[in-house]
Formats: sequence, structure tokens, C-alpha cells
Amino acid sequence: MIVTAPSTDQSKNGPRPININTDIPGILKLLELVFGASLDAEGQQMFAGTSNALQSPAILWRLSPAAAKLSLGFVWEEDGRIVGNVTVLTSDTPGRFLVVNVAVHPDYRRRSIARLLMKQVENLVRQRQGNQILLQVVKQNSAAVALYNSLDYTTIGSMTHWTASVTRLRRLELNLESPSPHIRELKRSEWRSAFALERDALHPDLNWPELPKPDMFKSGLWSKMVNFINGRQSETWVVTSNKSQLIGLASLNSEWGSSHQAAVRVHPTWTGRLERPLLAKLIRRLQQQSRRNVQLDHPDDDELMNALLQEANFQPRRTLTHMRLDLD
Repeated sequence: MIVTAPSTDQSKNGPRPININTDIPGILKLLELVFGASLDAEGQQMFAGTSNALQSPAILWRLSPAAAKLSLGFVWEEDGRIVGNVTVLTSDTPGRFLVVNVAVHPDYRRRSIARLLMKQVENLVRQRQGNQILLQVVKQNSAAVALYNSLDYTTIGSMTHWTASVTRLRRLELNLESPSPHIRELKRSEWRSAFALERDALHPDLNWPELPKPDMFKSGLWSKMVNFINGRQSETWVVTSNKSQLIGLASLNSEWGSSHQAAVRVHPTWTGRLERPLLAKLIRRLQQQSRRNVQLDHPDDDELMNALLQEANFQPRRTLTHMRLDLD
């Protein structure tokens, strides 16, 4: 059974820009069909209630957040049916565009539809004076990775998404035979150094969807007041070298109604010496927090952190490869 939306003009086959007045319900149905089994909680919420989408007035889709995210891009129409889709997102960085929701109906695959849709995206980005296109693809999807490689996309790296229930976290034992590094709170004046460490430890394009902001670790009285009003809390702990250089960092961001967001960053020259104590610090702090889930994204090729996260009872949920096309 093909779950698609009828087009207003059945005489044209092939790619065309998304028509927000008619295409959004059909696109949602196609995405749910293609990605439904692998949707996370956010994606499931986005697709909730789309069974009556075809009967919804167009004006409702114009006002919908889902429509806003899907309005720029292309669909592939075949015999009056929407059987392919690609969505283009702008970013805060001029010239930088993101590609998401590359989907082709199973009955219409192996006909170069995805390739031709991606070519439409490249033309669109060039017309808008863009110079970079970035996307994420499931690492195990070798066919998709091969497609993007053939379109001259290069691999930046892969990130694994880890989750755990705070109530089921296991504390990490420290090595008593070697001294543990001194871990302290980040000083307010060190926010620039913390950002420099973030850039040294992780390729900027492995942050999704936006590049890390230079003031991401900056804090002040006003920001603390805003966070308090909105039920947010941010904490950062660091390790310094004998020369007072920041060499390791652990951060925890919490917000009412959402999972805790954690991160561990270690300077490349100190890899292998700080991960366990930093993650142990995070776990101890999490076990003092509200009993919600915690999420952490980390490079999948970091075997030490992978082992530590599993030891702490984190579970890997998905690994996404980040790829980029640089335009002339």
C-alpha cells in the first residue's frame, strides 16, 4: 500500500519545489512511513495526529511548526503521488545549509530519485549564495553513505547518541594507584578558554544543527536570572594543566520537562587520562538531580569513552555520520 497525497497536477512527474498549501500532509505521511520505526520521541511527537492531515485546511499547516520545518525543499511526484522528499534548513551561519528528511517510498527506490533530489538541493543552495551543505546519515546505511560520497560529500565524523535513566546510572570507580586530577567549577572569566577547548576536542561540524557559539560557556547574573525563570540550570567543571591551561571539561544542562544534557571534552594531548574522572564527576552530580533521563552525544570512534559509558550503564541509541559538501 502506498501512503501518499494526491497532487493537484497529475500530468507532471519528477522533482518540484514543495508547495506548502498542498504537500505538507503527504510529506508527513511519507516520512512516517520511511522513518517511523526509527523515530525518537521528538520525531514521534511531530508526526502525532497526522492521520487526519489530508482533511486539514491549508491555513492550519501554514501555522504549524512542522510545516515551517518542511516548507523549503523538494518533492518527487510520480503519477500524481508524492514518493520522494528532501528538506532544506537554513542555519545561523551565513552560507551554511542543512539537509534533512531525505526519503523515497520503498516502491520507487533504485531509480536515482534521491540523487536527483539532492542535485536540486545543490542548485537551490547555489542560487542562495550558499557555500556549504551538511547532513546526517545513519552510519550503518551504507547505500546512503555511498550516494553522498558519489555526490562529493566528505565525512566529518560520526556521533553516537547515548541515553540512560538517572536512577540506573552506575558510579565509576577511580584508579587509586594514580592521583586523580583536581576537578573544579569553571570560573566566570574562563568562558573563552572553555570554548577553545570545545573547539580543540570536537570538530565544529559534529555539533548539530548549529555550530557551537563562542559564548556557550559565558555566564553572568542576567543569564542566571533568565535560566532560573525558565527552569534551566547549567554547570561546567574543568581540569587544568600545571600551566593553568584548560585540558578537560564536563558540562551538564538541565531544563524542566526535558532530559539532562551532558558532555565530556578532553584536549587531544590528554586523551586517555581525564575521561574516567570527568564522567565520574558527572554521574555523581546527576545522582543528586531530579530523576529524569540523561542524554550524551560523543564521537563513536572514542573507544575509551564508549567503554566508560557502557560501564556506567548508558545505552547507545543511534550513530549518525556527519557529511559536508563544500561548494565552489
